[in-house]
Amino acid sequence: MSGNSTASRGRQPGLFRLENPLTMRFGAEYFAKLPRGPGVYFFSDQHARLLYIGQSANLRARIGSYRHVTPERHPRRTLRLVARIHAIRWEDCESALAAIERERELLLEHRPPFNRAGVWIGPPWWLSAEVEAGKLNLALGREQNGIGPLPPAFRHVFGSLARCVYRVAYPEMPWYAFPCGLMRATVPLSLRLGLGEESRLLLAEAACGRVEALIRSLDEIPMPESDQQREFWEEERERVLMYGGKHGPAMDPPTGVAHSSLQAG
Repeated sequence: MSGNSTASRGRQPGLFRLENPLTMRFGAEYFAKLPRGPGVYFFSDQHARLLYIGQSANLRARIGSYRHVTPERHPRRTLRLVARIHAIRWEDCESALAAIERERELLLEHRPPFNRAGVWIGPPWWLSAEVEAGKLNLALGREQNGIGPLPPAFRHVFGSLARCVYRVAYPEMPWYAFPCGLMRATVPLSLRLGLGEESRLLLAEAACGRVEALIRSLDEIPMPESDQQREFWEEERERVLMYGGKHGPAMDPPTGVAHSSLQAG
């Protein structure tokens, strides 16, 4: 099923909720019947050409999250992907770690056009995180400065980590009231946030792939009543978990950063 629709869209998120192409194409019941276990999933277009490969510890939650892609929260690349999906299939895996490894193998074999991370090995990132005058200054770059080396895919999870740390610091704040730069689909390479030393350490640990403390802190915060905000934070939590699964225990502590007391700079 396919179709075109036009509608005015406000600048503030949450004012309008348009029917997602995947819901229109597959129906809500399709997503409710997806398996909850770990696995790898595949998106293809109407000509059976492979578009994207992903993995998750919970296929139903991850695949279902694409039903909630919106222009306010996601880059145009993701919007284009969702618009072209006409076939979904998946491959069950025995564990979350097995799904991560299987995805790695498939990405190198197929190199789908909508995958960036995993299809080639790019240069590492370094994260500078310093607290000055009650503000946390974050800068992501290629020079060896601060926390690193971080994986090439870190650019894609940087925003999610920063938003989750900010939520832990301000649990009562709705996501649409967060700093503008922090809520962009692709956050700027440098941010100045109203966060202190505790938040810096939490972010530094998570950047190294040790996301357990951040996940525990997030889980202590009640979910918002709004469906849209709840879906947003569930998706962010999933991204953090995926990053930790890929770059956690097997990732060495970054150069110049002690495991027990992370130091930036």
